[in-house]
Amino acid sequence: MKPLFFKFLPYYFFAAFCVTGFSFAKSVLTWETCLSELKNKNPEGASTDEAVYAAEAKKRAAFSGFFPQITGNAGLTRNNFGVTSTGLSPNRDQFSYGVQATENIFSGFKDFYRVTKANRTITLTKANQDITRAKLSSDLKTTFASLLYNQEQSVLAASIIKRRQDNTRMVKLRYEGGRENRGSFLFSKASLEQALFESQQIERATEVAKLNLARVLGRNSTLDFEISGTLSWSPVEPNFLIKNLVPQTPEHRQAEAQWLVAEADSLIARGDFFPELSLIGSYSKTGSTFPPNEASWSIGISLTFPFFPGGQNIFNYQSAHAEAQRTDYLKINTDNQILAKLQQVHATLLDAIGLQKVAKEFLEASQGRAIISRGKYQTGLMTFEDWDLIETDLINRQKTELQTRRDIVLAEAAFEQAQGKNLFQ
Repeated sequence: MKPLFFKFLPYYFFAAFCVTGFSFAKSVLTWETCLSELKNKNPEGASTDEAVYAAEAKKRAAFSGFFPQITGNAGLTRNNFGVTSTGLSPNRDQFSYGVQATENIFSGFKDFYRVTKANRTITLTKANQDITRAKLSSDLKTTFASLLYNQEQSVLAASIIKRRQDNTRMVKLRYEGGRENRGSFLFSKASLEQALFESQQIERATEVAKLNLARVLGRNSTLDFEISGTLSWSPVEPNFLIKNLVPQTPEHRQAEAQWLVAEADSLIARGDFFPELSLIGSYSKTGSTFPPNEASWSIGISLTFPFFPGGQNIFNYQSAHAEAQRTDYLKINTDNQILAKLQQVHATLLDAIGLQKVAKEFLEASQGRAIISRGKYQTGLMTFEDWDLIETDLINRQKTELQTRRDIVLAEAAFEQAQGKNLFQ
């Protein structure tokens, strides 16, 4: 029968190889590299850029109401008057071409408010863009930190396997020497098996984390990479007025812009109650031969007033005005939601920082206890049960301390997203 150390030796090398064995074949991405890819390759971010460009183009189109509308026309008409007293009537052709220009002098201020609406739509689109960019920035920070966490977990898992192997070997020697019972030996083996399983579980989670990061970067499921960095965070001010952050958030600007756009729609609808005044001019030539040589021109002023268009103007204005009122109420509700969310994520971030400090203290204490307990167990001054509790506590404290560092970065990402901060600036 092979010694227990050699039985589990392949698993240890497998775990170590998973951590370092493929590093020579994979590209290593830094935070700066990932940020550059996010800005240049993420399709969601690119779509918001196009949305802003489209809104700016619509603004330029809205100015067309202030310029003359010029149209040209050309035509050929063939007439036949059928059978006459003298026989069949010959075909008669009529050629024509011309140009007409219309200048809108007054349209009930609708042209002005269409431009106003276009400007406000640009503001709304840019607020939407900032919301998307804040989300993508948070996604990048979250997925990057999660993958870093998994990579550090792999290193920790390898050290835990090594520790469990050493413990199992020591318990086996004591069991074979008659100083330990079989149950303790089997329990130690089970703990090693659990460590090996957790290592494989971490490797699977790492692949999922890579896939999530690749998605954020705009890659097509390319997973042949690793990342380098550490789980770090910036200092947080515990005491400041959260409500001062509300007007700076893109969600606030989005809600305000939605209200302004709806208000512009109501002003445009109100223009249907005013008369419209236009200047119209035309020039044309007609004749039975081509090119025609009979010229004519005209110029005039047109005034139209909607005395009664079936009540359509009244109901359109009522609808637009109600929509403006609705978005105004939504703006107030949105600000309340933003304030509540900021309070929550800020508290979560402070809690995460506090827990990490506590976890670090417990880890240092557990490391000291583990050193002492190992010596006592080796000399027979401590039972297996007491010693194993301390060993398991150390391992759990190592996992918890690593997890709390990850949790701080995730909480920081959520707080930055709630504020509307993004990495595209």
